[in-house]
Amino acid sequence: MNPASRSARLLVIGLDGATYDLLVPWAESGRMPNLARLMATSARAVVNSTRPYITPVAWTTFQTGCDPHEHGILDYRYLDHRHRRVLLNHAGRIGRPTLFDAVSAAGGEVVSLNLPMTFPAPSSVRGIVVGGLDSPSIDAALAPYPEFARELRATGARFDLGTVWRNKPRTFEELSQGIDETASIFRGQATAAAVADRMTDWQLMFVQLQVLDSLQHRCWQWLDPRQGSTAELWMSKAQQALRALDDCLGELMELAARRNAAVVAVSDHGFGPFRGKITLAEILSRAGLLCWPRGGPAASYYLRHGVWRLRKFLYRRFNPGWSTAQLTRPLGTLLPIDWRRSTALALHGNLGGLIYLNTRERFASGPLKTAGQRERALADVIQAFETAAHPQTGEPLFVEVFGTAERYGIDPVEKLWPDVVAIPAAGFHTRHKFDARPQLLRTDPGMAATHRLEGVLLLHAPRVAAGAYRPAELRDVAPTLLQMLGLRVPAHMSGQALADLLSGGARRTSPEPRAEPRELQLAGITDADQRSVEARLRDLGYLD
Repeated sequence: MNPASRSARLLVIGLDGATYDLLVPWAESGRMPNLARLMATSARAVVNSTRPYITPVAWTTFQTGCDPHEHGILDYRYLDHRHRRVLLNHAGRIGRPTLFDAVSAAGGEVVSLNLPMTFPAPSSVRGIVVGGLDSPSIDAALAPYPEFARELRATGARFDLGTVWRNKPRTFEELSQGIDETASIFRGQATAAAVADRMTDWQLMFVQLQVLDSLQHRCWQWLDPRQGSTAELWMSKAQQALRALDDCLGELMELAARRNAAVVAVSDHGFGPFRGKITLAEILSRAGLLCWPRGGPAASYYLRHGVWRLRKFLYRRFNPGWSTAQLTRPLGTLLPIDWRRSTALALHGNLGGLIYLNTRERFASGPLKTAGQRERALADVIQAFETAAHPQTGEPLFVEVFGTAERYGIDPVEKLWPDVVAIPAAGFHTRHKFDARPQLLRTDPGMAATHRLEGVLLLHAPRVAAGAYRPAELRDVAPTLLQMLGLRVPAHMSGQALADLLSGGARRTSPEPRAEPRELQLAGITDADQRSVEARLRDLGYLD
């Protein structure tokens, strides 16, 4: 690190799911003066998120400055076909060094509070790294930092991973309780930042405001002034959360000012109204790519599935503390389909279609045996999703469909990736579960809004071009932050620093030699951890 930049500090605020569609009217309304001040004195970018635009993928791209095919994370979960298990992604599976690694390697100290895809806390990072919503519990996330945990708990502030917004509020009392809890979480994050500030000599601090995402998922119609809601009492209550958010921003900006730190606010994706859920299995079934079992095989699936669950239970019972992640699951228990005739299937993915070909390499007994058969099946899957249309409007249900091998030049089997990725049209989720009565689209009364491609980036620092405005990619953020800190940008980062927005306010630096890929930890969390995280993600609407 250059001596002249040793005093440089940067406070980054993660506004999960923030969109200019709401930030601008919130700031202009006068109800969020701190946000208005930050926006007026910042350079701005519209940041295109990852494809798919989902939390673990996007925040990993933020951390690494790389696209998903480079860092390896494509969803909350992944298929380990060697053991026929669908497992959770975690920080140990990120295939590239992160922004926090770069700061630590240069001698700096890091604070990161509740950023997803940082659990288990990387040993390579100096400072405090407390995981986010994909941590099994707040106790587990705080465990490496007992002194910080004691100081934080002594404040009485709320700092936990509890789910506030499981559904859209049905009564005013439910809305009021959720808003009050949301406000307490915002206050708790500001308090946690203040405690970490007293205990560390940080160069980079990241504070994640995760609850903003779930607030928009469930309460969008009372937050978006363009919706024209007539429920003034409900709107007034919901917007109390915005004032609490603004107070949190104000406290964090004051902390940054005391430390003479630059301030950056960034979101992992944008947001917009929810339209429905697309059933992936129905698309595959209609195209003849997924076949249901007939007669006895259907009943035997449930029998075999029950035996498999009993086997896992007994394994854990007689091997306390051991993970079942390395047990090989019988193929017939994975899905209730005809494995001999089905050529494609979906096993996970709720904000993007992630499709696996039923090949011998992947599933041992799949019908696709030759290269020609695989190529034809791949083309059929892509066509099925490209031509999938809304049954009422006729509009395409997917805006982008591609094979991962051709797009990224990878072996999807070796990488533990799906063969096809299908990005849904704005407003749609995907679902891999089956229905007793087939239906292409499902409604979800509990969901008001969902992710969009375009997120936000605000850069507030000396000599930054305030008022400047440009498009950018999420992978560009990490190189930009390192340049603001006067640190070298690692060569593995494919993003480009937004030098035109920095306007001479930070020194340009040459890239470091290319770093070696990280060694992956394929079994970094226990079965109990996985169940805890999956339960939270289901509450948030991210898993079926």
